[in-house]
Amino acid sequence: MPGEWPSNPGPRDTASSDPSPARSTSRFFWVLVRLAIAAGLLAYLAKSGMIDLRALSRPFTAWPIALAALALILMDIALMALKLSWLFRPRGLHVTWTKSFQLTLVGYFFAQFLPGSAGGDLAKLFYAAKDSRNRRSEIITVSLFDRAIGMFSLLLMPLLFAPIFYRLIADTSALRFLLATSAILAAILLAGFLACVFYQSFVERVAQALLGFLPWQHWRAQVIQTIASYRHNLGTVAAALGLALLANSLSLIVIVLAVVALNPAGFDPKICLIAPLGFVANNLPFTPGGLGVGEASFNALFAVAGLTGGAEVLLCWRVWTALVRLLGLAFYLRGIERVFHDRRPGNPALPDEETFPRSPVGSIKN
Repeated sequence: MPGEWPSNPGPRDTASSDPSPARSTSRFFWVLVRLAIAAGLLAYLAKSGMIDLRALSRPFTAWPIALAALALILMDIALMALKLSWLFRPRGLHVTWTKSFQLTLVGYFFAQFLPGSAGGDLAKLFYAAKDSRNRRSEIITVSLFDRAIGMFSLLLMPLLFAPIFYRLIADTSALRFLLATSAILAAILLAGFLACVFYQSFVERVAQALLGFLPWQHWRAQVIQTIASYRHNLGTVAAALGLALLANSLSLIVIVLAVVALNPAGFDPKICLIAPLGFVANNLPFTPGGLGVGEASFNALFAVAGLTGGAEVLLCWRVWTALVRLLGLAFYLRGIERVFHDRRPGNPALPDEETFPRSPVGSIKN
């Protein structure tokens, strides 16, 4: 029933938490392959004139702008960490803001080296669920729900700016297509959430009909039940969406700072529409939004809007974010132990490790 705590544990891990030498070698090999592809793409962009390598010294020389950008990136990550900790609370899972911040930074670091944004998601899921075997499916579901809220807010960003640039959109078929795609994907995410919340039994029947042949059927039921349980905490979901929009707005400001750092006279308000579309393309899990590919897509989007330097702007953004990602490497090397304190009914509450911001919306325990 919705709201009951799950009694069935997730599937047992067959792999050790310590990777074997063969697995480590394989991962290292694919990291090298990805870096080689990225180097080739960047070399092509530089040779074709799409990137002015001399301009890339600006992220290092424009120190006031760089320091402001680094502060905004850290604030962005802090908001994402707070959003994740809020979403776990209605499920009786206590994670401090500090632990959530570390978890987010580690995922942020791995997103640099694994394909698209999915690599960071997988790393974050591993560390979040590795010490909570009996509630693993629930933790993974909430983590993916957190990702979906972030993706939904990112899809909303260009739609919010669209009315301001309606003439540009009316004259550019490519922008109309991209905005329509963002709107459709946002509608799909919203419809899926509302269906789970208000029509849980119907969703369960549809899932059984379509996915009943797959193993681990209790995972499917757990996913639907976990999402449906947020019907009692819609305020928390709305607050999480607000945090996601604020975090994505900070990323947009960092892009604007990159434009100003590279060319102080090059800012154009159209960047507020173009940059979110570029971030959408680079953050969808099924798109190859890695180093080099992202630069090419940003360059194309800037060109569509009559702007130049899109690849350089994204590279400047990557330079600043890479410095912050190194914090994730430090937490990865140190290790993240015991992310959650389980506060289900019947379990003794463990003492808080530190004070952290509380959700503005009171959670109703299921």
